[in-house]
Amino acid sequence: MEQRMEDIINRTVIANRLDSITGEMGLALEHSAHSPIFAEACDFACCICDSEGELVSQLSGIPILATAGSFSVKSVLRRYGNDIADGDVFIINDPYDGGNHLPDIGIITPVFAEGELLFFCVSRAHHGDIGGSTAGSYNPKATEIFQEGIRIPPTRLMRNREMLEDVLTLIIHNTRNPAMMKSDLLAQIGSNRLAAKRIREMVDTYSVATVRKAVSETLEQTEILTRKRIAAVPDGVYCATEYIDDDGFQEEPVKIQVAVKIHGDRMLVDFEGTDPQVKGFINTSVVTATTASGIAALWFLGADIPRNGGAFRCIEVNLPKGSLVNPNEPAPMTLCTLTPASEIIGTIFQALDQAESGRVSAGYCRYAGPSYYGIDPRTNRFYVGFSFCSTGSGGAMKGMDGKAYMSAMSNFGGVKTPNIESNEVQYPHLTLWHEMDLDTAGPGEYRGGAGMRFAFEIYDESSDIVMFGDGMKFAPYGLRGGGKGSLNKAIFVHEGTPITMESKEYPRHVSKGDRVYLNSCGGGGWGNALDRPPEKVYNDVLDEIISVETAKTIYGVVITESGVDKDATRKLREEMR
Repeated sequence: MEQRMEDIINRTVIANRLDSITGEMGLALEHSAHSPIFAEACDFACCICDSEGELVSQLSGIPILATAGSFSVKSVLRRYGNDIADGDVFIINDPYDGGNHLPDIGIITPVFAEGELLFFCVSRAHHGDIGGSTAGSYNPKATEIFQEGIRIPPTRLMRNREMLEDVLTLIIHNTRNPAMMKSDLLAQIGSNRLAAKRIREMVDTYSVATVRKAVSETLEQTEILTRKRIAAVPDGVYCATEYIDDDGFQEEPVKIQVAVKIHGDRMLVDFEGTDPQVKGFINTSVVTATTASGIAALWFLGADIPRNGGAFRCIEVNLPKGSLVNPNEPAPMTLCTLTPASEIIGTIFQALDQAESGRVSAGYCRYAGPSYYGIDPRTNRFYVGFSFCSTGSGGAMKGMDGKAYMSAMSNFGGVKTPNIESNEVQYPHLTLWHEMDLDTAGPGEYRGGAGMRFAFEIYDESSDIVMFGDGMKFAPYGLRGGGKGSLNKAIFVHEGTPITMESKEYPRHVSKGDRVYLNSCGGGGWGNALDRPPEKVYNDVLDEIISVETAKTIYGVVITESGVDKDATRKLREEMR
């Protein structure tokens, strides 16, 4: 009994310590990185995998990045096998071999203790430019991956703790800002090095055998809990379909079709019926599609399930070859971590909501914001910026309104929005306005988060802008009678002439003084809007989330100068029902 209790204590302490280490990795990366994407937006994730590449712990930063770390480690193991030594560091980004999409670079550091390979520390982060035919590496008109940037298969970057300078030089010289790329890669390496140090300190406290046993038992216990949760879901086949606006070439929408099959303690997420791969860059890597499926399933099954490899043992994913979710090379796929990853999650949510309502949210915003690049007249240096300030909002769920400013579903609020002052320091533009948008929140008993209005003026003498994203034709879905959210909109005012932008465009030239006006999606609502308490509707009017007219016509709440007219509201709601 005493031995059993000691094992339980060790398992709990070691699991929490590993979680603490991944959190410390994230802080180190945020505070040491050079680029605003790392330091301001925190578009990165960190994780620890065991010696076989199974996910042990992850920082809850960007889920679509962290959960994918296991795939990258397994790619390194496949390529290098036993030729992995203490002091090595590996780099990877190839979506066809363990990566999400090209801008997300994984740095992988093996950790040895007592002469044994024990763990891999992984930092995955989005870099501002990875080469390709468009600065920022989001090219909506790419037709093959070679136009999107440099592909890095699993490659040794350091040996015996010494940088392989030829490898590093080859990589960074294929990007438009090699100095920033080098700095950010060093930040990732440093983050991993810190984690490795902490792991070795932990092993010194226990032993390799104790740590291995604790990790193995943690994964087993997670698997048991996940199977128990799946078994509690009624057996059945739950189906849903979602659509992406287009691929930037065809006007027809692109279909994602999902059947979630529950049988006993097993779950199969089957994408049979999803459209074939397309010409444009919305195809998704196997890594991204599998990771998105796991994220959606675990959200439904419970927040208390540890997000490690034990949970993913129970979730099988079928990705038909040659489809949107498993394309043949060399299909382009840079947008995949936003679209269709977010739509994959949303489609699975809609399917699983049929099994048991109230566990998942209504639709989140779809990302649609430009990147912009040129020469900053203040420094005469090349820059690439992204419109993180146009991030939309989250969907409602039972018992909770949607949160504003949550970003796309695949990020779940993990991407932080820089303040406008930071943006104005880092990029040659001025913010015109930045606020919540009236009457964009999906109505419901619990409403979605309001969309955002963001506008800026560029004063660079000669720059370019690229619009990429989705959600200009299909709004975030509502659940259980809740209304849809709003659509994305974008207006580019070039030399005084307003131009309505599409969600996927060729780069446009920008003149000094040109402006960009963005309206981002509000989230979907949950439940009947007529069931929303009138006091909450009134507060939404006071907060300028909805108008007095919407309060009356959608929510059936009559508002006067003195507040809610209870008698008129009761009568109106009876008529509307």
